Amino acid sequence: MKQHHLGAYALLPIFAGSAYAASVDQVFTLGEVVVSADAGKATVGSTSIDSEEMRRFDTNNVGTALNLVPGTNLTKSGARNELMMSVRGFDLRQVPIYADGIPVYVPYDGYVDLSRFTTYDLSRIEVSKGFSSALYGANTLGGAINLVSRRPSKPFEGEVGGGIVFGDRGGISGQQAYANVGTNQGMWYMQAGVSYVNQDFSLMSRDFQPVPAEDGGKRERSNHRDRKVNVKFGLTPNATDEYVISYMKQEGEKSTPPYTGRLTNVRYWDWPYWDKESVAFLSKTEFGNHTLRLRLYHDAFENSLVQYRNASFTQLHPTNRPSAYDDYTKGFSIQDDIRIGSSNVLKLAYNYKLDVHRESVVGGPTQNFKDKTQTVAVEDTHELNDRITLVGGLSYEKREGKTAEDLIGGVPTPFNLANNNALNAQAAVLYKLDSGDQVRASVARKSRFATIKDRYSYRMGTAIPNPDLKAEHANHFELGYRGKIGSDWTWGGSLFHSRITNMIQSNQLTPTLGQMQNIGKVYVSGIELEMNGRIGAWEVGANYTYLDRDNRSDNAFLTDTSRHKAFAYTAWNITPHWCMQGSIESSSRRYSSSDGRQVAPGFAVVNAKVSYMFSNGATVEAGVRNLLDKNYMYTEGFPEPGRTFFTQVNVPF
Repeated sequence: MKQHHLGAYALLPIFAGSAYAASVDQVFTLGEVVVSADAGKATVGSTSIDSEEMRRFDTNNVGTALNLVPGTNLTKSGARNELMMSVRGFDLRQVPIYADGIPVYVPYDGYVDLSRFTTYDLSRIEVSKGFSSALYGANTLGGAINLVSRRPSKPFEGEVGGGIVFGDRGGISGQQAYANVGTNQGMWYMQAGVSYVNQDFSLMSRDFQPVPAEDGGKRERSNHRDRKVNVKFGLTPNATDEYVISYMKQEGEKSTPPYTGRLTNVRYWDWPYWDKESVAFLSKTEFGNHTLRLRLYHDAFENSLVQYRNASFTQLHPTNRPSAYDDYTKGFSIQDDIRIGSSNVLKLAYNYKLDVHRESVVGGPTQNFKDKTQTVAVEDTHELNDRITLVGGLSYEKREGKTAEDLIGGVPTPFNLANNNALNAQAAVLYKLDSGDQVRASVARKSRFATIKDRYSYRMGTAIPNPDLKAEHANHFELGYRGKIGSDWTWGGSLFHSRITNMIQSNQLTPTLGQMQNIGKVYVSGIELEMNGRIGAWEVGANYTYLDRDNRSDNAFLTDTSRHKAFAYTAWNITPHWCMQGSIESSSRRYSSSDGRQVAPGFAVVNAKVSYMFSNGATVEAGVRNLLDKNYMYTEGFPEPGRTFFTQVNVPF
């Protein structure tokens, strides 16, 4: 992964000057949220995955792309059939998702299904761990993830691509297609993209042992379909100013594969639609020593849930009727970057965000919820000299409950409302050695406000709401190093420790009722290591994560993370046109339930492919995922696909 000051070095390119790599000029810089001393200098506090790496490792959605990053753990949210991610043990509520700096997570619960977000139109993904820019706004307890779109750099440019997926027992199981086109005419530019992903089914590993709900072969109810379109229009009246309007529309539908594990109390859910629509205005205006940045946005989310009572999905649940969410977020941020001399940049920001959640069941009334969140932030980066850079940040955040409705006797009735605030601070020092290697140290205090679901959900009759939940807090400490070994090898590593207090956990009040309360305390410690290099025509890269999470509040098991995780790849550049690549992902076991009854075993999965690049830059590839046909899973009871073949093409122009 490409790293900037607080990370390690980038993966080396398999194809030098690869046709599908996004250059620095193709990055939509208005969408970045970074800590830097000057526009042309390296950022601090983030790791980035660029479009070349996403294509190289065939990560067609954001979840699988993030899985390449050390410190992350991919997981599946069982009955919801959602692809989730944790960063150093912090889940997506605590490490929110942004698109070009705009929050796109679901207002109700703070989550988002990463498999619904394709990567074909992205220039890079920025991942901040622990230490993250104060300019993001509220709720970055464990970091932040920013999806940065493309910006054209030529008068006419673009690409088309697609592929098919099929199992080792024959038959096409899925297809994908995408196109990106852009023009930059100096005073204005336009970028557009479209993608389509369809999966009719996935195949189980031959090692899978059939159960009543799943007989093997084609995975039951594993179909999904996603469509996405985005358009961006920008004005650039001079060399420094930029004014952009962007629009994005996603439409998804998915089934839920049945649970195949040891539990008997199983949910049978379906999602007829999962749609998002966003419109935004972003601008940058320079005057004197100031750069004024503005973001205005409206992000809407709709989905529907149908619950069944049996594994054949033929009988509707007798009490839980089909339901729908109709949510939106609107807000803005204004930021002033003040250049104080040649070595200091002071940034001031104000963020405003209004979250609205509306839910209803068929034939029932609509419940309304509304939260307002505001943040005032200051961030300063100062280069003391050629060796030492200091970074500091401070933010004050406030969440106000504006509307919350209970259903009493079928009639919407106001809940009690509550407000909450938090003060966050962080600092980092970076030291450059004579060799060019770098040592860094950072400390940060972060927070997360309780979501609407945390405070008001009855959790299908198993919980008592708690409107007075307070913010979670985390203190982060990190020490890291990055450097070179000769001219062909780079390496990096970090030691980190986090202490989470006021963690929101369920406290069991009676045998059948619990309540979300600020009772949790968790310590997280770990190591991340990376190395990349080349030997002649061979290129090698690897990363390793050790993660220890210690529950200091009770005996419950902490879920969805493994203690050991590793990724490695090798590529053989046979000729300037031919390349063969192999990779392996390994993970130790992880708990899928807090009582320890559900455990996903450790695994190692091998992938391989061969690529041919024509002289015009077009690339044709064929490969296999899960080469050894392992029966593995990220979440107990929800096995991943077995051996799967694919072929794909990319044609730039």
